[in-house]
Amino acid sequence: MLAEALQRCTGRFVYFSTCSVTDEDRATTPYAVHKRRMEALIQARGNHLILRLPQVVGNTDNPHTLVNHLVAHIRAAQPLSIWSHAVRCLIDVDHIAAITLRLLDNGLELDRTLDLAPPEAVTLQQLLVLVEETLGQRATYTLVDRGGGATPDPTTFSNYASRVGIDISPGYTRRLLHKYYGADHD
Repeated sequence: MLAEALQRCTGRFVYFSTCSVTDEDRATTPYAVHKRRMEALIQARGNHLILRLPQVVGNTDNPHTLVNHLVAHIRAAQPLSIWSHAVRCLIDVDHIAAITLRLLDNGLELDRTLDLAPPEAVTLQQLLVLVEETLGQRATYTLVDRGGGATPDPTTFSNYASRVGIDISPGYTRRLLHKYYGADHD
């Protein structure tokens, strides 16, 4: 599918990849390996912008996203296993769109591969507390002595956030969770 899209594209090709390609814990997963292969195809073509994203949060019924998984388990009072040393960064899908459009409008030089991530990263334990606060429900969980998580470079996001009206002050993750899962969202 990607090869066909690359052949049809006559202009700049924009591809959303994952920050997990640089995460030692997840870089060898089939997903990350596939993403690196797709990046290589795009880079060989030229005239591209590859944006590596952390955990994306938005309006989706996909049960396999990290936050939807946590929310579903908390709401159903099902137990969770939380990696005690894992770190994750979350980004609003609306912010991805706004910054990507601004990057393209500003004529960012060709053939770039950039992280697009806010400056705030949280441990899974911190994320769980924020989800609990947002839902007003407690989670049942056990801690697993595991870690991992890439710490994406926030430079691009930070440089463009104020230009498109994004608040990157401390509490970004809390505000993001409230936007999509808070009481006024239901």
